[in-house]
Amino acid sequence: MSVDSLWSKIDLSVKGTPDQGTTNNAEEPKDESTAKAWPKWKVRLLDTIGSLVWLYISVKLFIFDFDNYLVERFLPGATSVLDYRFLFVGGIFVLLVLFSGGRRLKYMYVGLFPLVVAFWKIPKWFYKAKSWVAVFTFLNVVSMAVRHLKWNATTRFCAILSLVGVAVSGNHVILGVCASYLGVYFVLLMARTIWFSVKPSHFLKSQQTLIDKISSASFVTQITTVSPELRDSALQKFSAAQLTTFQSNLGMAVLVSRATYYWAYQLEKYRTSAASLILSAIAYASLYVQGIVVFSVINWAILKMDPAAFSYSGDPAFLQVAYYSLFHGAGSALSPVSGVAVAVKIATNVVAPLFITALVTQFLINRRQVEQDAAAEEAVKKIKAAGAELEKRFKQEYEISTEEAIARLQALGESFFLTAITAMSAQLPPDYDAE
Repeated sequence: MSVDSLWSKIDLSVKGTPDQGTTNNAEEPKDESTAKAWPKWKVRLLDTIGSLVWLYISVKLFIFDFDNYLVERFLPGATSVLDYRFLFVGGIFVLLVLFSGGRRLKYMYVGLFPLVVAFWKIPKWFYKAKSWVAVFTFLNVVSMAVRHLKWNATTRFCAILSLVGVAVSGNHVILGVCASYLGVYFVLLMARTIWFSVKPSHFLKSQQTLIDKISSASFVTQITTVSPELRDSALQKFSAAQLTTFQSNLGMAVLVSRATYYWAYQLEKYRTSAASLILSAIAYASLYVQGIVVFSVINWAILKMDPAAFSYSGDPAFLQVAYYSLFHGAGSALSPVSGVAVAVKIATNVVAPLFITALVTQFLINRRQVEQDAAAEEAVKKIKAAGAELEKRFKQEYEISTEEAIARLQALGESFFLTAITAMSAQLPPDYDAE
């Protein structure tokens, strides 16, 4: 079908003129009763309250039960009341939401604060930052967390149980098992940190797979192609509804094509950013902190099992053991005596993250950059190839280029798609789709 036979069916007069009543309604003054935005001080206050409330809930559920401790210490006869605390607190929250009038939003804001952070705070921050590098970094972290959720949840839960076991138990078997697990956990954590520092990010490869799936999806084909009804040679002119459908399909087709190149360009900018270096630094800093905690608890377990394993004066507290367990460890009041204590001290000083970081971080960073560049370049290349394929399909379908389609969308009075298309095209380098 020729260009003229398809585009000659367009008659802009079928759109009609805007309804005058609609224009008048749009000019009506806004309802003065509309709720005003909260002042910044109130938002910050609610953020603080919400953070403290949910910090308390998290600590109570996963670390230490404040309620039981306080009641048993000061009101030992009222421990049975704790069995109904969730019903009591939940009832108060529901009543406050239902009968507090204008304050119900504030109570819901605090009560649902994690959802506020996930679905409002974080997206708002990304919008203000106007940085796709930050978005890609966040998506990379989330994808890593989801991909390794089972491993991380299992190993860290067992590590927390081991920490609690060493803290509350005096049984030598329990102490030995907990200390051994923490040692194995740290070795595995160290190995995984090094491995993920060297290998290319799975996130980069997933972008290529995502684009391939989207571009070949049936629903994308359906919303970007011209239906047989509109191509029917018996149809002389588009009706208003048909013109709207054609315009929508045309706009969506151009948008998908531009968005593919835009995604490739933003991924290329992410590749050249310092995001991978920052993530590596955070991973090693986390490894360093966890190493201090693990070795401190292991040494504490050894001290509880065999007080003669160390040479010391007085009754050493946990903080003294933690200071002894630091990776430099000089000047400590404790000295290892037994073979196990000496072995742990050697492991602390030789196999610890500080030693590894000092020796191999530069190598890992350079190696990661080379690997990441190769992976990202391959992903960008294939995403741009997908964009070229979409461009080819577009020309076959509409018999014009996307640049000419943008001009025709302007002539058709398109606004929604054209705004997004123009914004993305403005950020692409000249002839980016021709590279």
